[in-house]
Amino acid sequence: MRLLLVTQDFPPNTGGIETYSFELAKRFVTSVEFFAVIAPTHEDADAFDRKLSFPVYRIPVKNSLLPLVAPFCVIYFMFKNKFDTAFHTQWQTSFASVLSRKAGYPKHIYVAAHARELLLRPFNGDNGWLSEKLHSIRKKLFKSIDGFFPVSNYTASLLHNDGVPQSDTYVVGNGTDPEVFKPKNTATLAEELDIGNKKVILSICRLVPRKGLDLVVEAMQQIVLSNEDVTYLIGGTGPDEGRLRALVTDLGLNDHIRFLGRIPDEKMASYYSMADVFVMPAGNNPPDVEGFGIVFLEANACETVVIGSRTGGIPDAVIHGETGYLIENKNVEQLIDSLLKLLNNEELANQMGKKGRERILREATWDHVSDSLLENMKRINKQSER
Repeated sequence: MRLLLVTQDFPPNTGGIETYSFELAKRFVTSVEFFAVIAPTHEDADAFDRKLSFPVYRIPVKNSLLPLVAPFCVIYFMFKNKFDTAFHTQWQTSFASVLSRKAGYPKHIYVAAHARELLLRPFNGDNGWLSEKLHSIRKKLFKSIDGFFPVSNYTASLLHNDGVPQSDTYVVGNGTDPEVFKPKNTATLAEELDIGNKKVILSICRLVPRKGLDLVVEAMQQIVLSNEDVTYLIGGTGPDEGRLRALVTDLGLNDHIRFLGRIPDEKMASYYSMADVFVMPAGNNPPDVEGFGIVFLEANACETVVIGSRTGGIPDAVIHGETGYLIENKNVEQLIDSLLKLLNNEELANQMGKKGRERILREATWDHVSDSLLENMKRINKQSER
């Protein structure tokens, strides 16, 4: 297989799809005849790309504009390198491969699906007719794709709503690297943060409203009444930080909640390991929906129990009652109950955290994800060539 990965999101940028694209790229290159990536440029791309074992064809546009120029780039590189298979991490660029296939390459086209990109409806509202026209074009485009790889059952349902038959969808969840995310000795970090004997609740994410951290702040009012020796650490930055800080102040919780800013990648596992509970009760406000939630896997891989919500694809990331708990959307009482149950029962929390790592090692590493994707692609390629 000669495989081209086309992605709007790739390092040095950071984020869930960036992680997905990069982790798969590192594994694809060792499993196919020839492999390369098409991605938008970045000011630090040259230094980053020099360290890689595969070529990255950087296109000098913002990631949001890549679909507009992709047809020219894809056709050029397709014929230059004779790629027989294209894998698009978002559907928006797949038109380029569909167009290129008419001229001979690629033979097979696959698309990953995460959620938000399927829920976005440009020009909705006053220009609803244009939004409907674009949606109709998208559904027609989907008929030219050989297979879709949604990261969750929720995302698969969005594809089915767009007319993609179940026989063309293959749910392959996200993964994590258990050699990077594993239990760490956190004594030094706890001392740096002056944690002492306090119980630690942790969230690490981009600070945007859909992540539901305001619900955790509200829950902390009741948590500290039950146990004053609890601290809530918030890692990450984003446009919602100001509102969250104001809420913390308004509720008189400045002594119990700390904003850490961006946590360096090399320290992430230590923070996960230090936490007694990781929590991210993301809300359900389409198109702002969590398609999966890789952070839950990262925390579990460090043997930390997690709490998420029954929204989007999170139920695929968290096994309720085994690796963590799921609460209903914006249900603060359920969140309080789940937090107290875990904070007050260290044995239960540790047991669920260990089961979380066991589950990662069993079925949710990036090696598992890469192998599953490639096995499906090769099988479908072979069937179509009969």
